[in-house]
Amino acid sequence: MTTKFDQKPEIFVLGNGASLKDFDFKSLEGKCTIGCCKAYRHWEKIDWYPTFYVNVDNVVLKHHEEEIKQLILNKKCTGYLLSRSIIEDWEDFDLKDEKYQTVFFLEDLRVNPFSLFKNVFNFCSGSVAGLFALDIGSKVNLLGFDCDYVELIPECIEKEDGTLLITDTPEKNPNYYFDDYQRVGDLYNKPNGKTVHLRSWEELSFIMEFTTKMFGHEIPVTNYNDKQSIAEFIETKPLEDIFEILNSN
Repeated sequence: MTTKFDQKPEIFVLGNGASLKDFDFKSLEGKCTIGCCKAYRHWEKIDWYPTFYVNVDNVVLKHHEEEIKQLILNKKCTGYLLSRSIIEDWEDFDLKDEKYQTVFFLEDLRVNPFSLFKNVFNFCSGSVAGLFALDIGSKVNLLGFDCDYVELIPECIEKEDGTLLITDTPEKNPNYYFDDYQRVGDLYNKPNGKTVHLRSWEELSFIMEFTTKMFGHEIPVTNYNDKQSIAEFIETKPLEDIFEILNSN
């Protein structure tokens, strides 16, 4: 995947955790940014979109297919990294069509022997975004990856297949930086913060270590978060430190 930048850029990877509440996303204007999943609901409100969009959650892709299609067709981002599950019912999708040539699929990258993704086992959209940043960037800054999910909020019910259904739009959602990240009728996977999300970040740290030892190529990765977050696996600094970087550039 190519970028609009002349050389490998410094990248800001944006999670959706509550630690980013009131964060000024427009302060990232002109930076290379990666955003994930249903955060497009907030981007639409503030008229700001990241450089790249990542979503590899099959349940979210299926149940929000139309919104994600519109992101692509309206060229809101430079590129999109998705799961192939989104095109199962997308009748006119054709990668040969110019309007879809900015779309890439995780499944293709995982079988590419020259991609870092060939080493992926456990993953979530956030860790995939982080690995994508490692693949295309010179330095990676992580924000909003709290990994402290309330697994079952009061406004959801668990269905027989294990997925969760939002029955009322939360007035206050403890898991995300804006409260209507999830809205009535949304279907989604149980977060599984400890068993899936944290494990995927741990495995990302293994890939980073392998790449450094195997190829002598180390890309600085820093997680900015005031919570414990993924500090066990990735160097972590206070969130306020990110503003020094933004103000110095």
